[in-house]
Amino acid sequence: MKSLTKLFFFITLLGTISGCKYTEAPSAGLAKEMCSCIFVSQQTEQYCRMVTKEARILSKFEVDYNRKEVSARGVNFRAMARMDKNPRYGCSLKVVEVDPESAEEYPDNGR
Repeated sequence: MKSLTKLFFFITLLGTISGCKYTEAPSAGLAKEMCSCIFVSQQTEQYCRMVTKEARILSKFEVDYNRKEVSARGVNFRAMARMDKNPRYGCSLKVVEVDPESAEEYPDNGR
């Protein structure tokens, strides 16, 4: 009986997440979090990977040290955060959009 309840909960949770209009949050959150960790806090990428484990479950990222920006992809969205020219303002999100590569695989993503 417990396993049936867990399965029902999992299916309900999965349905809620897939129908949510805020599915861009994992990639956007990871991009901004990694950008702030690496460029504002001046931590190592290895350290920042350790402190963002939860966001990385749903997203992957790439760091461009020359442009001081972080791009992240996950849950069919991509996001990019960049360090502001004035370090006082830290990092901000510049792009959050449907990932074109995922949109080809899942055409109803852009709803």
